[in-house]
Amino acid sequence: MAKQESAWKQMIHFYRHDYEEQHAPMLYGDVWLKTKSHQRLILGLSDQGRQPYTTVSQVTLPTIGSHLNSGDVLVTLLTDQGPQPLSTPFSGTVQKVNDTLQATPQQLLTLKQNDNWLVQLKADQFQSY
Repeated sequence: MAKQESAWKQMIHFYRHDYEEQHAPMLYGDVWLKTKSHQRLILGLSDQGRQPYTTVSQVTLPTIGSHLNSGDVLVTLLTDQGPQPLSTPFSGTVQKVNDTLQATPQQLLTLKQNDNWLVQLKADQFQSY
């Protein structure tokens, strides 16, 4: 006879799965986006955006405090295929940048979102549905 999980374990698994679905990154072209809290967004390079490149030798990040409009160049990647600009899907003010990408730009090609995030924005207007 199969062993059944307790009601508590079932509830924990249910809510963990629900939490992971709500906090999964959204994809906008070559950029993934995660919401941290009200109007705070973290943007990174998606799998689709990473695929064409084998090397990244330089990453040009925006300055902290600069304002970006939707469609503006978020970062420019100097890759084996030349300079590649990535645009931002939302308007906002840059709060943080991933400074470690300046020293080790190849880290951008890793699968870990903790390593390949680009910037944190405070969005001008962001509504979650």
